[in-house]
Amino acid sequence: MAKETVKALRNAETSAELMEKEALKKKETIISEAYKTAIELSESMIKEAQIKAEDDIKEALRKSNIILEEAKKEAEKEVQLLFEMAKTKEDAAIDLVISNVV
Repeated sequence: MAKETVKALRNAETSAELMEKEALKKKETIISEAYKTAIELSESMIKEAQIKAEDDIKEALRKSNIILEEAKKEAEKEVQLLFEMAKTKEDAAIDLVISNVV
């Protein structure tokens, strides 16, 4: 009876040791997988952020080009008005000179 008890105890110890080794292996596998998943998630988030930043830059450039184009058109209108005003004043000056000469 004592031999059977000792044998059962040794079997239990051996079984416990095997279970502990398997648990350690499983722990390492889980940690490794979690680490890989974290790296992949981090890389994915960085890539998404870079794409968003690039899109934001493109949109900002597009808007700035629109603003510049509108400013250019407005400046061209102002220049045209100044030319017209100058022409009117030139014509008035010519008329004044002619009226003084005559």
